[in-house]
Amino acid sequence: MSNTLLKIESVCKIYPGNVLALNNVNINVNNNEIIAILGPSGSGKSTLIRTILGLTSLNKGNIYFRTKNYKDKNFNVIRNSIATIYQNFNLVSRSSIIKNIILGDIAKVSSWRVLFNAWPKEAQDKAIDIIEEVGLKDIDYNKRVENLSGGQQQRVGIARALIGSPDIILADEPVSSLDPQTAKDILNLIRETAKKNKISVLCSLHQIDFAKTFADRIIGMKEGNILFDKPAKNILKFDLNKLYK
Repeated sequence: MSNTLLKIESVCKIYPGNVLALNNVNINVNNNEIIAILGPSGSGKSTLIRTILGLTSLNKGNIYFRTKNYKDKNFNVIRNSIATIYQNFNLVSRSSIIKNIILGDIAKVSSWRVLFNAWPKEAQDKAIDIIEEVGLKDIDYNKRVENLSGGQQQRVGIARALIGSPDIILADEPVSSLDPQTAKDILNLIRETAKKNKISVLCSLHQIDFAKTFADRIIGMKEGNILFDKPAKNILKFDLNKLYK
């Protein structure tokens, strides 16, 4: 059985004005693997994640999930297998912590329950367990997320990603708005929970030092091209010079 969970094959994306965002990109994400994508602004990191999520159409190439090609097909086929963590948290600010987390598994909740906030007990119990897992054990889970710190909000975002038991988490600059220590704590949390639950992670980052300690593998992107793809422990100063100079 193949160890490849997600395969990105010869993917190209050209924006209006002939802006080449992705140029023949090839990436394999294996089961239970954490990958960081490094690169300067405009390198194509966010576009890559958006194409995987089906939010941006491709000009060329294919994307496979467990050997099945889902390009140009209904993304709902694999939606329950992929979760996301965003740099701006992307939470419902005026809603409670527990509601935001349950919304991460909304496909399993009937529409009338969502409309009337009548969440199933099993969903609430699962959310409470995950709240503790992400380090918010003593918090009032009925508190609005708008009243939380940035680090606490991102922990809620991680809990929301975990509740659906995904196979892979896509994280787009998840710590860019946080202070260095909080950012380090959040990345450690993502790594620990992903390894514990055997979840793969594809995460775009700006911080080189964080990427080296967070990821099993690091991919360097510049101007839509992959410049290197190697184990984090093997990243050299030469690689980074190519990327940022």
